[in-house]
Amino acid sequence: MKKILLTLLLFAAISAHAETEMRMRNLENRVNALEQKKESGGHYDPITPNAGPKVYDGMDMFLTLDFIFWTARLDSLSYSQTGIGSLTELENPSKGEVNSVDWTWDPGFKVGYGWTFCHGGWDLFLQYTWFYTNVGDSRHSRHLKPAFNIVPPSGQEINMERAHAHWDLHYQVGDLELGRNYYINRFLKLRPFIGVKGTWQKQDYNVFFEAIPFQLNQNITIFNYKMRQDHMLWGLGMRTGLNTSWQFISWFSLYGDIALTGLWTHYNLDRKDTFSEVIDIRGIDVGLDRTSANLQDTLHCVKPVLEFAIGLRIETYFNCNRLHARLQAGWEAQIWPSQTIYINVLDQSNRYDLSLQGLTVKFRLDF
Repeated sequence: MKKILLTLLLFAAISAHAETEMRMRNLENRVNALEQKKESGGHYDPITPNAGPKVYDGMDMFLTLDFIFWTARLDSLSYSQTGIGSLTELENPSKGEVNSVDWTWDPGFKVGYGWTFCHGGWDLFLQYTWFYTNVGDSRHSRHLKPAFNIVPPSGQEINMERAHAHWDLHYQVGDLELGRNYYINRFLKLRPFIGVKGTWQKQDYNVFFEAIPFQLNQNITIFNYKMRQDHMLWGLGMRTGLNTSWQFISWFSLYGDIALTGLWTHYNLDRKDTFSEVIDIRGIDVGLDRTSANLQDTLHCVKPVLEFAIGLRIETYFNCNRLHARLQAGWEAQIWPSQTIYINVLDQSNRYDLSLQGLTVKFRLDF
């Protein structure tokens, strides 16, 4: 019985060794065949073949130009409130609202330059984005209050009746990417990338109020109030993401992109509140300007940036495959959480999420 058992174990070991030898020889033969095909210039299919675009006898460079039509907004930013009365008044205020600036849509552009390496099919891409928006709004009400803290120079509450707000944004961003575009299968292409993002941005936020005339020291007094917030930042940080292309056919596809950045940000913040006091003394108006707040702050912190895009794309080769053109159009969104910081009097600074979204049309030429 023991001899039979030992014979079976020996036979199993010899069979396993023989099968392992066969598999190793098969793997070596496949590797040698692939190397011979590569050296002889024959057809070669790596695990993740390059997805190009690759033009014939070209410089392996490409240019991009984007037209953007975006809207930029700060969530929950408001400059005044209506419907706020006083217990000393006989008249009850009507139902009011929180007033924000009238956000608009504005054009901008992107321009980029890229170069594809022979090393692994990597590509290097540099892109610059420029965008500017300018918005405002105004209100008139007998029950109007600022939506932020102020310090009245008279030491007493001042009732406002007119308000006007103005906000503008200068937005400039540069992105540098190192990526590789390759096939997962016949109908899906991926391009993971790493790189850096740099930005310079400036916001100007001005709010004007005109007070209801009231009597102070036996004289009729009018206060015109102005708040100016200057918000400037620059930042530099690491960026990574993924570009995807879902091919319906060779020249028509659906694209989807996502990117994440950790941005080291430097802030320069200023706030100045000014009251223009106009006093009617026996029919003569006497003006006096007073500054009730004059503050500045400098901050350094890391902020996240989220980017998303989806749309449709068409592309083709021409001029005997010496040139390649691509046209795409889609929706792009960027979220900068807690990016905007405004100084608040008598309280912590207000933080707002900056969001940009809208239409992006891109043209790319490979040569």
